[in-house]
Amino acid sequence: MSEPAKSSTLIVRIRNMGRRDRTLAAVLIGLVVLAVLFLLLSGGGGGTIEGVNSPPVVRTSPTPTVTSTAPPETGQAFEGTGVNGGGNTSSAVTVTLVDIRKQSGKLVATVDVNGKDYNVSEGQTFADNFRVIELSSSCGTFVFGDERFSLCKGQQVNK
Repeated sequence: MSEPAKSSTLIVRIRNMGRRDRTLAAVLIGLVVLAVLFLLLSGGGGGTIEGVNSPPVVRTSPTPTVTSTAPPETGQAFEGTGVNGGGNTSSAVTVTLVDIRKQSGKLVATVDVNGKDYNVSEGQTFADNFRVIELSSSCGTFVFGDERFSLCKGQQVNK
């Protein structure tokens, strides 16, 4: 007589294991199920963490040049080539932090938005949809609509 064919199903293999091996298999299966449930219920971990500011992806101009010699009054716009060369024809808004300096005892940033430079300080709104949240000696935090972002001198981002 021939020997009966062995079944290769997982359940039969687990039944044929010793008690210690079955316990280990059950624990491993449980951990896999918990990990899958965690990933499904947590949204996959692709969200942002409140209170953590990650720097934006930026492009810097290799040779920044500002064509104006005198800055306008704070909050005023003036025509100029700006750091990004102006003339941007795409629908994205290009924002460049040109400079931050002290003026009358407070920090003032020169921000280029699609070729127009704005001299602004903390709390000011400029270029219709941008607002300055915070300035330091070399970086600034801004809001575009309800999106918060940070730039340092010479950095550029498209919004």
